[in-house]
Amino acid sequence: MGEVQLREVEVARLLLEAARYLGETLEPRRVYERFREILGEAIPHDGVVVSSFDPGERLIRCDYAWVDGELLDVAIFPPLHLSAKGGMQSEVIRTGRPLLTNDVAARVQDSGTYYDVDASGTMRKVPDEGPPKPQAAMMLPVKHEGRVVGVVQLMSEHVAYRQDQLELAEGIVAQLGAAVRNARLHEERLQLEASAAAARATALERERAAQVLEAVGDGIFFVDEAGTIRFWNRAAEAITQLRRDSVQDRAVTELGPDWAALPATVPAAEGDERPRPVALPVEADGRELWLSFVAVQTHDGIVYAFRDVTVERQLEESRHEIIATVSHELRTPLTAVLGAASTLLRSDIDLASDDRQQLLEMIATQATRLSQVTESILLAGRIDRDEVSIETTRIHVDTIVRETVGALEANLPSSVRVEEQLEAPGFALGDANRLQQVLINLLDNAVKYSPGGERILVRTSQAADQVRIEVVDEGTGIAQTDHERVFEKFYRSDSSRRLAPSGTGLGLYICRGLLERMGGRISVSSRPGAGSTFIVEMPAAP
Repeated sequence: MGEVQLREVEVARLLLEAARYLGETLEPRRVYERFREILGEAIPHDGVVVSSFDPGERLIRCDYAWVDGELLDVAIFPPLHLSAKGGMQSEVIRTGRPLLTNDVAARVQDSGTYYDVDASGTMRKVPDEGPPKPQAAMMLPVKHEGRVVGVVQLMSEHVAYRQDQLELAEGIVAQLGAAVRNARLHEERLQLEASAAAARATALERERAAQVLEAVGDGIFFVDEAGTIRFWNRAAEAITQLRRDSVQDRAVTELGPDWAALPATVPAAEGDERPRPVALPVEADGRELWLSFVAVQTHDGIVYAFRDVTVERQLEESRHEIIATVSHELRTPLTAVLGAASTLLRSDIDLASDDRQQLLEMIATQATRLSQVTESILLAGRIDRDEVSIETTRIHVDTIVRETVGALEANLPSSVRVEEQLEAPGFALGDANRLQQVLINLLDNAVKYSPGGERILVRTSQAADQVRIEVVDEGTGIAQTDHERVFEKFYRSDSSRRLAPSGTGLGLYICRGLLERMGGRISVSSRPGAGSTFIVEMPAAP
């Protein structure tokens, strides 16, 4: 076998070995290392630089650099612009043909940008900062589908390169290009798989977060930087009665001025700052709610959480009302008792027996009033706790009415007369004592709200399975909007406060509580200036 044939066999062996060896790894850096090892066996060199070319940016960037036995950091190599003329790398990219020179110093005299680097990474611009160290260089294009995508540089300070070495290097570089493409495709696939896995994990995490947000009892919604509602959980729907599909993807300002003012009235906590709750009245679905908001700033909007504190607000208002009412109701009799007792105890005043008797009667009357106020408050508390004992028996309603009116007549103002119209022949099921408490409260109210001294009528009737008692007065009357509220605890309308300053506002609340526990109910029919009719209905006894 001749020398040429032997050379061809050796080249074929090297190319086959390059293809096998380079294809064994899918890591770009390891491909470059194996490429250099193969070159070391075939072509002597002191440096290898592999660069990639971006046709869009027209920039040449270093991907791998090995000089004098040291692997260099590619970051030290600045990207180079493709030169329109001159420049060895630029010429290879422009022409698509390899370049061989054994006189690098002469080549770098033409136009273009050249750098020389040593094993320590020291970079010099040549020939401005001195002559280049390499004497010989090969520049080989890396191609993909006919386009140049990179350049491989082989440099030597000691030997000259031959044409046959250039041809061998071309073959090995072709294998390098394929191996690098495969490695990068594999790397991109791994990155895509990792990105897809991260996206799936993020989506799963968001789904779990959404499930948690759907399960919590607080209303939660998210407003993005543009002021659009992007999330509205189930609790927010339940509290506000605003459906998610009617709210989500709408501007928060469209919900009304109360919602539009949230960014200004509810400060959004940032970072580790603790959110500060702010209670605000908000209109939702035609209702006014008191909602306690907290807000947290995120990178793309604000998360709001809120809970309904309407009941707590009403309870707070009731508490203030209770304190004010009870204080007023206790202060007047206490003042009278204290004044009368102090007068009786004075030694510097000689009181006549009639005056002394009058003061004692005042003390007794006001003490009775104190007792009644206290008893009303205690009874209302027992009703709230469902601790009121009810003895259900057959009771004759007309008899209870007559006894109650007879007991009260002696203490009624002379200007007030009570008439009876009793037509209930049967019996009702209930507690006689509790029914009498109800009638006393209703008659007391009728007298209290009949300042002109009008007639009060008590009548009874029976229809089907109900026994009915009506207490009718000709007093100030009650507005339609207050018909239900008069049975609330401590409630007194503005007109009742003006016309009847005394009273705890517990009488009708107690009436309703006692009747409900006897299986009965109470209602009112009234209008301002036309008097009131309170209607008691109880189950008829068989």
